[in-house]
Amino acid sequence: MRLSQRVLQREQLTRLLQVLLIMSSTLITLGCGGSTASKTPTVSEETTSQPNIAQTESFSGENYTLVPLEGFQNAGLQAYWPSDNEIPDSVQVNLQRLLRQINTLFSGQYFAFTSVDEAAKSHYYKSVFFSTNLLGAEDNSYVPATFAENGSLRVFLESEQQLEDSSFYLALIQLIYQSERFKYQPDDTILERIVSRGLALHFIKENLSEDEFDVPVIISSSALVSALAQLKTAINDGTTIDSWFDDKQLHQQITANAVGYYLAAQHFSYYSGSNASNSFSISQDLFIPWLTAEDDSIKKSHQYVRTSDVPDQIAVSELSRQANLFLGHYFIEGLHHEKLIALSFDDGPSQYTSQILDVLEEAQVPASFFWHGQNLSIYKAVVERSIKAGHTIANHSWNHDNGMSYGAEELWQTQVVKTNDEFQRLFSITPRFYRPPYGEIADEQVDLLAQKGMKVLLWSVDSRDWNPMLNSVAQLEAELINNQHEEVITLMHDAGGNRQNTVDALPAIIKHYKAQGYRFVNLETLLGISDKL
Repeated sequence: MRLSQRVLQREQLTRLLQVLLIMSSTLITLGCGGSTASKTPTVSEETTSQPNIAQTESFSGENYTLVPLEGFQNAGLQAYWPSDNEIPDSVQVNLQRLLRQINTLFSGQYFAFTSVDEAAKSHYYKSVFFSTNLLGAEDNSYVPATFAENGSLRVFLESEQQLEDSSFYLALIQLIYQSERFKYQPDDTILERIVSRGLALHFIKENLSEDEFDVPVIISSSALVSALAQLKTAINDGTTIDSWFDDKQLHQQITANAVGYYLAAQHFSYYSGSNASNSFSISQDLFIPWLTAEDDSIKKSHQYVRTSDVPDQIAVSELSRQANLFLGHYFIEGLHHEKLIALSFDDGPSQYTSQILDVLEEAQVPASFFWHGQNLSIYKAVVERSIKAGHTIANHSWNHDNGMSYGAEELWQTQVVKTNDEFQRLFSITPRFYRPPYGEIADEQVDLLAQKGMKVLLWSVDSRDWNPMLNSVAQLEAELINNQHEEVITLMHDAGGNRQNTVDALPAIIKHYKAQGYRFVNLETLLGISDKL
């Protein structure tokens, strides 16, 4: 069933709210207008809506009108109220409070539906539709929430007083987080339900103080081992664990909380640089190892480039220095010892990209592409094909200017955000990964990108296909094959010159690594971090 056809049944919101009510003994009520100073946004003087925000929208045939949020129109989260119902003054006050709190929370985490950068005038919007129509399903049963494929969310209110309830505020945060995850992980499996819950709870825990919110996620070691075994059995035989979500069995809901929270915590421990804010699109499959084991992995002690220095290229020692200085924010290889390889291609898209996609499709191999913003509209169909195939799509600046000639803010605004805006405008995605042209980036630029939620990605093996003196098919194959290592990130190019040799060398490279037992992955899977903001 397609995501747009799915709805969350009544018991799903009931259990969600019940979980939050369990926590109420340690919850400091946020109340109407009772947010702390740390949650109060800096309000812009601007009070006019952006022209690209629709004043009216429809959701499943019902018409809605934009709720005005005075002085905060540039916020990413926009709310709509049924057009045929006038908003009562009390509701308007509560909606203003909720929207300000939630916009502040999510904008601080650099989700793509928030305003990424005011100076660059980048505004990505997400819509939440509040409805008082409780008969939201065909069978006239109460449907509390519906997700659309674009991540829009419709929330049905049992009463207007719900907006004043602190538990509703927290439930809404979870639903918004999960609606983002549903855009990329639509399968409603038992594992996905647990993982999604765990990630959302971590997101709340990371962004509210212990004094404000204490999540009951700890159970005894023996109970956790038993619950993990039960979940693994349910996954293997395709059954569900309905009792974990039964609002009459509160101890079981705490078990579901604990299991999801544990799986997410193991993921964050294993993948350096990952957290709830940048894990919303990753596959549920990455959490399967933690059903039977804790993260006791030994990470690589040092990151370095396997290919040597060549003229007219940044010294490999500089890449290694920055990778080890900015651990979790700057990568030149995967940090573990699995037999994984991530192919990556720069400078496109171009006429060679389609040929590379043909090779990858035939070999059933995912890859990652770092592209220039100025090329995207020219090769729109190629980009759409790449996204559909599951490749990581990433940012390689607007026009390949050497970023070292820019200040940190100037690089962000003129090269990074400008390209992300183009991705968002054309394809409704916003890349999280950035590769600087020529591999050159200043420390202060890396630091700023990290603050914006971006990750800098370089390489551990350079094919040298950019060098006409070194890019014969035989030499390209030799560079990538002879420098084989665990969790390699390769550098190749799908544009910037004649790349036919790159296309022709690719099948032999793929064949070699497969024969050696390597698994090809995109960078999102290699790093365990969402490749999209």
